[in-house]
Amino acid sequence: MNVVQLCAKTLRMIRVYYHMVLFVAHGERPFDASLDADICQFIKTVLRYKGLTCVELCVMPDHIHFLVATRPEHTILKTVETLKYWIQDFVLRHSNQGAMEWSDRLWLVSKSPADIQSMRKYFFKQAEYHIHADTEKEWNDLLDWEEIEEEAPTEIASID
Repeated sequence: MNVVQLCAKTLRMIRVYYHMVLFVAHGERPFDASLDADICQFIKTVLRYKGLTCVELCVMPDHIHFLVATRPEHTILKTVETLKYWIQDFVLRHSNQGAMEWSDRLWLVSKSPADIQSMRKYFFKQAEYHIHADTEKEWNDLLDWEEIEEEAPTEIASID
């Protein structure tokens, strides 16, 4: 096996983990208990189709947590847009809520394999956590947990 083949084989074995949170806009709460099992299965299917492994998934009334594994060459932001589209379509077809809109806010943090167990505990405690905390508090707690200082969004100029 030459060096190029060895590198290619190694890259196929490497996994990158992401903690993603997609937020619904305008304080809407389109994900109710009646959709839980179906939407979780649907999301896992979409993730698998896009080449990701769903490690953990937690659907809250106004946001969804994902812990996913993928290969390093995977374009995660394209997957996020695909997920938003398909989940929005699922909610429209399977709930009485009608159309929903996603927030521009996205939580996307890469995680070490060493973090997987603590992330699983975090996901498991989500329902209990949200009895006492709203989504805005969770956003701030996530920033604190990851030791990230939130910056004002910057506008990206288009290249003509």
